[in-house]
Amino acid sequence: MRIPAGWELFRIFTDIGSAKLMSDWLVREGVPTTVVPRALENARETEFCVLVENRLAHRARWIVSQLPPTDDELDFLATGRLPGNDNQ
Repeated sequence: MRIPAGWELFRIFTDIGSAKLMSDWLVREGVPTTVVPRALENARETEFCVLVENRLAHRARWIVSQLPPTDDELDFLATGRLPGNDNQ
């Protein structure tokens, strides 16, 4: 597989669904992506490569490294109440 100029290999997946999911997530976060299939040596298996623009590769790595919000954080965002502070 030849990576086009201006793009960087970000992640490799064994199935198209996972690659599309990662791609869609990054696009929603403002990182342009493309998914490229790559045949393996035996030509019977394929990998799916998620490419990101070089200039935003650091942002893609940062986005993926973030932990999802906890239930307490989601409750606070929804209600404005801190956990364990039921008298508000």
